Amino acid sequence: MAHGAWCMALLTYPLPRAPCPMHLTKCLSAKGIMKKVNIGLIGLGTVGRGVYDAITCNGDLIARRTGVSVAIRGVCDEDKKALKGIDLQGGAVKVCTADELIKDRHIDIIVELIGGVDSAKEIILSALRKKKHVVTANKALLSGHWKEIFGAASENGVFVNFEASVGGAIPVIRTLRESFVADRIDTIYGILNGTTNFILSMMAMTGCSFDEALKIAQEKGIAEADPGLDISGKDSAHKLAILALLGFGMDVFCNDVYTEGITHIGPQDMRNAARLGYSIKLLAIAKDTPDGVQLRVHPTLIMASHLLSGVRGADNAIFVKGDLMGESLLFGKGAGRKPTASSIAGDIVEIARHVAFFGNNNPVPYNLNYASGEKSVSPMEELFISYYLRFSVIDKPGVLAGISSILAKYNISIASVSQEERKAGETVPVVILNHSAKEGDMRKAIAEIDELEYVTDKTVVIRMEEF
Repeated sequence: MAHGAWCMALLTYPLPRAPCPMHLTKCLSAKGIMKKVNIGLIGLGTVGRGVYDAITCNGDLIARRTGVSVAIRGVCDEDKKALKGIDLQGGAVKVCTADELIKDRHIDIIVELIGGVDSAKEIILSALRKKKHVVTANKALLSGHWKEIFGAASENGVFVNFEASVGGAIPVIRTLRESFVADRIDTIYGILNGTTNFILSMMAMTGCSFDEALKIAQEKGIAEADPGLDISGKDSAHKLAILALLGFGMDVFCNDVYTEGITHIGPQDMRNAARLGYSIKLLAIAKDTPDGVQLRVHPTLIMASHLLSGVRGADNAIFVKGDLMGESLLFGKGAGRKPTASSIAGDIVEIARHVAFFGNNNPVPYNLNYASGEKSVSPMEELFISYYLRFSVIDKPGVLAGISSILAKYNISIASVSQEERKAGETVPVVILNHSAKEGDMRKAIAEIDELEYVTDKTVVIRMEEF
């Protein structure tokens, strides 16, 4: 099967929605008839424990609303400490290995929450081959191996649900696959990482440095002890690859996304942005253009009046523009035990309702007839955009003329210049905003400027997005 043929599979692959109307659910409950679906939960970290609590604590609520009793039959975690405090309900919940859960003929759904790629991939593929449905939040795995995962699901007639892989409690996957299925998506903008949004929000509100904001985030449990995946932008790139796959039907992986982190952003950049009427966000961007789809994650100046500018703290938001629905903004908690558990529980229940009323088999295979491989990734070097540039230079005559001449050499015109500090002979910041310029030309110009003898530090370059 051609690679491009898989692209529309996720767009056209139906969610496992129970076909019975609400009155049937009420009737079943009234008669005391309750369908039971069993789950094997692999991974009892922060999110896994949240899912366990959600299913066990809200099981009665789920049953009343759906007519389905969702039960955790077994749990697995290599870290035995993670099993402490788990209520095994008098033996009703078993502690097993992953292999035992997958082979258990009474288990209908495997929930994979161990993270990582290799082990998770092996678990999911094994479960699919045993004709177990799968729920996962593993964006790193899906963004790099979706063809293999969904190919196995199609071959074995089972479902893979992955709502929590992007946006935590925000139902963006379901929205793109169902609510906007008739739209030609033009643009997706996303604040997709709560850690980086919290850090940038702290810097904007308090004037603290990046390192200080990161420390606060770690103390609050918002940032990991090793925050590299978040602050480098890679976490957002994984999520954007999934959104591009769904929104544009693209044969795309996380490595196709241009990615830049936030470690070079300073408090002075936050102040400058506010003074100019902007805010700085780590923005994930997928935009359809005549030259292909732009896929990029980087710090971005956006107008303070735009809704995305008001997304603060650890919250996430996804802005979608389509030809029919126009503009839509989805907002909510993008991470954390309870928000992520909410999405995972929703995925579990969708599959459980199908299993309960129609059996384990998924009767509708992936629809490959509308697959499209026509969209390609636009080269980053061809991007035309405006830039915020902060130069660190020695305050002496001729500096601005030298920088301006190099910018002019590469066809980069200046929109405004500001230098608030004057310290003759010392290093001062100079901020330049330019009109739209070509990314490739800007890179060449900055590389040349940074070699000038009066430039004392690497130039800070932040792109400015027009909505």
